[in-house]
Amino acid sequence: MAHFSHTSTLGWRKMLCAAGVGLLLTGCFTGERPVFEDETNEPAASTGNAEIDNVLGLLDSVDRSEFTVGYDIETKFNTVSSTGLVVQAVGQRRSITVQNDERTVRFIEDGGEELTCDLLRGECETSLNDARISDTQLPHTFYGPAFARRLRADADRRISDPEGYTKNIAGQPAECVDIAVAGGTKTYCALASGPLAEFVGADVTIELTSYSPTPDQTKFATSS
Repeated sequence: MAHFSHTSTLGWRKMLCAAGVGLLLTGCFTGERPVFEDETNEPAASTGNAEIDNVLGLLDSVDRSEFTVGYDIETKFNTVSSTGLVVQAVGQRRSITVQNDERTVRFIEDGGEELTCDLLRGECETSLNDARISDTQLPHTFYGPAFARRLRADADRRISDPEGYTKNIAGQPAECVDIAVAGGTKTYCALASGPLAEFVGADVTIELTSYSPTPDQTKFATSS
């Protein structure tokens, strides 16, 4: 009959404990790694309100479309009237032109190249410099991403239930939402393909004036 000493019994117990810990660790390291919400910088998928999220989802999808869109822009603080023309083509190529009595500025993203060009002088700098259109109080991403961020912020500030509806803007159907915040009501509208169709706020009004699903390749020139 086999005989085990007290010392050898303790040794077996230590070996079994070590093996158990090893199995537990193996399960942790070989299993699916959990993903935490704060591991990415992606914006929240929704605000929890269907009317807001309907418009927000369109604005968030703008990078996946091709188009040429025109805008009228009225900046109320310093009473500046401008026009905007945004072209987005395959390969994430973009051209955003902002023109008023003082300037004609074009922002270009093309094959990894970034330019901000004064079309009247034919001069460009190798970055996207929103200071060139500071009189509009807008960034060059006003056609979508910038107003998706504003819409998320206003969703948090709303003081009553928003109102969602559909209307035609420049001959195109647009999804809209009115949001009441302290100081007044703001209107956000977006086309099915993603671009901003209308914004009405205390600081600026932006309205779509033209739309084509075809990118205008001539708008990537660096001089007029």
